[in-house]
Formats: sequence, C-alpha cells, structure tokens
Amino acid sequence: MDPNIIIADIERYARDAGLKPTTICQLALGNPRYFDRLRSRIGRFPEEAERLRQWMAEHPIPDSKAKAS
Repeated sequence: MDPNIIIADIERYARDAGLKPTTICQLALGNPRYFDRLRSRIGRFPEEAERLRQWMAEHPIPDSKAKAS
C-alpha cells in the first residue's frame, strides 16, 4: 500500500471524527508518534533512496559473490 493513502485515510477519519491524527494512531496502534514519523519518512524517502543507490554503486558486489546469489 502507498503510505500516502493511509496518511490521507487517517487525516480524513481524524477530521470527520473531530480527533487529531496522533490520537487515532494512539488508539489504534498504541503509538501517538506513528503518524508524524510516517509522514517524516515519506518526506525523506527520495533523498534516502538516492543515498542508498549511490552507496550501492560505490560498493559493487565482487563477481564471485554476485554469481553465488
């Protein structure tokens, strides 16, 4: 599932219920910080993905290990 979809669902439910998104996450998951952390991760994803790709490009797998996989 696209995380943006669940964020929109939580926001819509919270708005309609007159609650904060963090309250929904507290009640459903026992974690009021979940909503903000999820939004933060989505915002950082493009940068993190680029850093991961760059690291993998800079650290190629030796041929002997790549063939074993």
